[in-house]
Amino acid sequence: MTRLRFLFLIPIGLSLSVEAQKTDSLVGKWKYVDVYNKHRYDTATLRIANEYFGNMTFYFKANNHYKAFVMNNVDEGVWSLNEATSKVRITSYKGNSNESQIVGLDSNKLILTLGEGSFIMARTNITPSDNIETPLPDIKAVAATKTQISKKWYLTRREVPGRSEAQLKMASKLIKGAYAYFKSNGVYEAQSLKVTESGKWVFGPDNKSIIVTIENQQRIWNIKSITPTELVLISGYTEELWKFSTKLL
Repeated sequence: MTRLRFLFLIPIGLSLSVEAQKTDSLVGKWKYVDVYNKHRYDTATLRIANEYFGNMTFYFKANNHYKAFVMNNVDEGVWSLNEATSKVRITSYKGNSNESQIVGLDSNKLILTLGEGSFIMARTNITPSDNIETPLPDIKAVAATKTQISKKWYLTRREVPGRSEAQLKMASKLIKGAYAYFKSNGVYEAQSLKVTESGKWVFGPDNKSIIVTIENQQRIWNIKSITPTELVLISGYTEELWKFSTKLL
């Protein structure tokens, strides 16, 4: 296994089974302790893992809000636990949703998968700032029909708050030719930088959002506007806009 793959996808191949966990047991703040099954990896690989994930924390609140700090990125959103499968779904306000397996859980220790990786985490103290929740922006979404959405849409511009116009123009050049194809049969296909992926898509509540599922990962877009030739999507509950056209510019 290469070190690069280890950083994101740590194979677990576990024979360990987990009984259904009570949602209340997961509530609390957890910090990274170590890699699970570390004896499988060499010293250099474990050192890299500690550098990337050493400060990782997850805070699962009783009101189903979560905060996370992973690979120097701050994130928050909502979480839910399927007690029958011991899988926790984390839905970021940024529009991404992932399902993670709970390998082990007791009063002071959590073993949680991220992608195909598995990490040992321990309970830690909650600070006052942990309980400050970022207010969601007032998303003005519109409803769409399957006929309107079921097209091949070419990405023309991705507007990320905080980036300069020069940066946005440079990004537009890099994504030229990228597309999202929402097929009428519910199949989703996308291509960016010559990499193609496929999955399924459905409308969210009131047909005002689109939920794309690829394996166990989801992406949520709110529909800001749509015409026969133009589509503008909002990434999750952020101010990041994805602008599409039916024409390849």
